[in-house]
Amino acid sequence: MIILAIDTSATATAALTDGETVLAEWSAAAGGKHAELTGPAIRSLTAGQPAPELVVTGVGPGPFTGLRAGIATAIGYSLGAAIPAAGVPSHLALAVRAYRSLDQSAPLLAATDARRKEVYWTRFSGLDEHGVPVAAAGPEVSAPSDLAAHLTELAGQQAPAGIGGGFELYPELLAVPEVADPILDTAPPAAAGLAIAAHRILASGSELWPTTPLYLRAPDAAAAVRRETSLR
Repeated sequence: MIILAIDTSATATAALTDGETVLAEWSAAAGGKHAELTGPAIRSLTAGQPAPELVVTGVGPGPFTGLRAGIATAIGYSLGAAIPAAGVPSHLALAVRAYRSLDQSAPLLAATDARRKEVYWTRFSGLDEHGVPVAAAGPEVSAPSDLAAHLTELAGQQAPAGIGGGFELYPELLAVPEVADPILDTAPPAAAGLAIAAHRILASGSELWPTTPLYLRAPDAAAAVRRETSLR
């Protein structure tokens, strides 16, 4: 199946795949211009390529503004091309990438920037028989110290490898014994990994997620309204 994947949970990224084969991919440090950059990039990415049969969007977790740009672009493309749209948690893209160099039963921790001095994280317990990463905990949003405490509770179990920009931003995560000697890859989720995860999930006979975003916390605008209301 030809899949067009889009993820703007961190940087803006898109990919066109055929099964496990990446036909074309693109990424850019969007700097808040996810919507402006992603549409033209997709037109260029798909030019001269087989027509997508499915569009998949990363549903996060991620910051409100950037994340909704990718989801809206995916829904708009699906309507225009008359093909289905579905979602996949963005941390699955990181996990697919990490397990290329990990044992399929190895634990893995994906941690990405959530701003406000917090991280989004998902802990994976390995791959299932179809090569799909299995989430053991998360996705959650936590202060780095709270995530470290969660990992400490896993003492005695195999230490997880780590992947994602959260480790670069908060190196204290690496001081936790359970995260010793991680595979430290600070790249953001890539759409190619998202598409491969979707391919494996569908091949297993399971369904993908809806395009509903995983914000994990209220957007700043909603928080401001609640604060204003409480002062009246």
